Amino acid sequence: MSTQSPGPVFVDRLSLMFRVQHMLLMFTLLVLAVTGFALMYHESWLGRTLIRLEGGFLFRGFMHRAAAVFLMAQLVFHTFYMLFTGEGHRELREFMLRRQDFDDFHQAIRYNLGTVTDYPRFGKYGYKEKFQYWGATAGIFLISITGVFLWAETFSMKFLPKIFLDLALIVHGYQGLLAFVILLFWHVYNEHLHPSVFPMNNAWLTGKVKAEWLRQEHPLEYEKLKREGTL
Repeated sequence: MSTQSPGPVFVDRLSLMFRVQHMLLMFTLLVLAVTGFALMYHESWLGRTLIRLEGGFLFRGFMHRAAAVFLMAQLVFHTFYMLFTGEGHRELREFMLRRQDFDDFHQAIRYNLGTVTDYPRFGKYGYKEKFQYWGATAGIFLISITGVFLWAETFSMKFLPKIFLDLALIVHGYQGLLAFVILLFWHVYNEHLHPSVFPMNNAWLTGKVKAEWLRQEHPLEYEKLKREGTL
């Protein structure tokens, strides 16, 4: 007689609200990156090709500004959601940076260099998730502020020296490039290409992760859920 082994146990990790916010942010940043690069490198063959595909220079500008307004609206909504809703406030507490996160970061470096044998143990969010979250939040805020100054260039020039707008242009362009590189190489690797999740961490689609993955990658959260009887 053969017995079937039980299937994997799944744990809720991302609610529908956070998955929707993630998907909207992903789409908006992609539009901003493509339309922004077309302007930033408009003299190159790639920039000219992107502008042509985007319907010309004027329509590219409209798409970029429309996406920028949508991004700022998402930032405002996310801020209010994290501060004034029960779920958001609980997640915000989980995302708060603590001394332990920097200690974990230091220990992870030492582990990768072979000077210690124990890898840090994480709760619901480790230093990787927290650094990405706060880095993305700060980056989006900075891009938004500098973008508003550049959008209202004539108005800004009445009150600010030209060097300020020149700096805003540099910060806006290269902050956008930095955000794109970080998302492409760090976030995509951690959530899609890392051996523990390859080919993809399905949490952004289903909101669930395997309990075994949680036990290996976030053991403190796994132990907490076991104590609470969730697992």
